[in-house]
Amino acid sequence: MNLLNAFIGIHLKLKQYKLQFIFFFLFWFIGFLYFLLTIPGFDFGSLFLFSITVGVPSDVGAFGQFYVLVWPILLEVIFFGFIMGELFERYNPVITSRILASHKRNHAIIIGYHHLSERIIEYCIENKKQFCLIEDDEELVEDLLNSKHPIVIGDATETNNLQSANAEYAKEVFINMDDVRTAIICTEKIRKMNPDCHIYVRAFADHVQEYLKEPHLKAFPFSTSKWAMEQIQKWTKNKIGGAIVIGRDNLTHRIAYHLSQQPGREVYLFDDINDGIAFEVNKHLHIFQEFACYLSDLCAHLQLEDITQVFICWKEESEFDESIYLTSKLRLRHPHIEVFVRIFDEELKDIIERFNAKTFSTSKNAFKELQKVVSEDSCIAPIIR
Repeated sequence: MNLLNAFIGIHLKLKQYKLQFIFFFLFWFIGFLYFLLTIPGFDFGSLFLFSITVGVPSDVGAFGQFYVLVWPILLEVIFFGFIMGELFERYNPVITSRILASHKRNHAIIIGYHHLSERIIEYCIENKKQFCLIEDDEELVEDLLNSKHPIVIGDATETNNLQSANAEYAKEVFINMDDVRTAIICTEKIRKMNPDCHIYVRAFADHVQEYLKEPHLKAFPFSTSKWAMEQIQKWTKNKIGGAIVIGRDNLTHRIAYHLSQQPGREVYLFDDINDGIAFEVNKHLHIFQEFACYLSDLCAHLQLEDITQVFICWKEESEFDESIYLTSKLRLRHPHIEVFVRIFDEELKDIIERFNAKTFSTSKNAFKELQKVVSEDSCIAPIIR
């Protein structure tokens, strides 16, 4: 890998300073032609030495004297000084990662860097599987770039970025985007470039999943929220009393809708972004477009004494502090309430469980479920040790 990176670095600099090399070559070639035409009787070896100002005759004329004066300056300052310095300078990690991606064959392409993508990449790195990532947010993947992993920074719907990821020679593609439009466009373009690779697409809506299954796409759509609901349904089976659901994504809405279908339950959904959900709302589901992180936020709309379960489904890591605070307060003041907290970092599990709350990870569960459906030669296929 180090040798490959060294060659890539040289390749990058040669490409970046192509014009300087062309100018350098043309100046030498003009000098060589001048000596060839004005100093007869010498062989090509001698003329070449003259062109690099070695043993130049004294009667070379005005241009020859100018050339003899300027050539050492170009050689020392431009070539040895500037160009060679750049060749050994640390190369641009964004460009380097793109070139690394372009050299991949029979690999996995991950589109979109989210929690599930992170688990796929970690598995590939740990088991030395070939992969590359396409992500348009450079800051999000800064650590991966600095570690010289193959990454294409840019919009995955653009053909040149898919080509840079060598989609034509990929073994499989994992599309983990929240945007349906992006997922469909990527699937369409990749399938045209590569009719044989496996394409796994995270998609929530049933009609989108049906379209992705069409024969001309042959993609495998999956919903992480559907997979997560299998565990949620076990926790909510035969339960009574009111329930609070806090969050703003598809899983949050699935949980709230599922609970509202259970007999005799009142469900309170706190979603500070959406003013509705993708399911049919009934009279037992109450939606509040508020960011509820304090008990007072909840008490303004309901009686906590009537609540038996609370699901905190925030997925941003920056909101974990609010999750801990709300969990601790519920445990302290309303110990009868079951609290379930969504996490993405397994190291945070112990913190939540100190307050007698249960944790669940949609990305961890989704990764395990995805391993069950991928092909046997997949980069994330379970390894039997």
